[in-house]
Amino acid sequence: MGIRMLILVSLVIANLSSLAQNWGDSTLKNESVFTSVEQPPKFKGGIKGFYQYLADNLSLPMNEFSFFSNKIVTVRAIINKEGKIAYAEIEKGLNEAYNRAAIDVVIKMPVWSPAKQNARPVFYYQLIPILFLNNN
Repeated sequence: MGIRMLILVSLVIANLSSLAQNWGDSTLKNESVFTSVEQPPKFKGGIKGFYQYLADNLSLPMNEFSFFSNKIVTVRAIINKEGKIAYAEIEKGLNEAYNRAAIDVVIKMPVWSPAKQNARPVFYYQLIPILFLNNN
């Protein structure tokens, strides 16, 4: 019985990690996208503004089951030269509902100040962890 449960849990975890959801122009992944720059992109209002945006706009999926107590979804986004989220994909997800909620809140973000290298705006990969808190 223990082996069957272990296999079942392993299959479910493998299935959850294989959920690949994305949004936007995936051809941007073929561009020169920076992961480190002289001036990283900034969210309007800084980190405080970022957390306020999430508090105001993030929706907890209703009645959605998750195995994990810390419900964190990591979104990998490309911020374009104008500071807009141009592409977003799940880097590490939970399930379809949580992944979709994370993508939705990221793609609706206001414009960031763009990343700059040699004083010129560049495409930039930004990892965005989204923490879902259950208020119950």
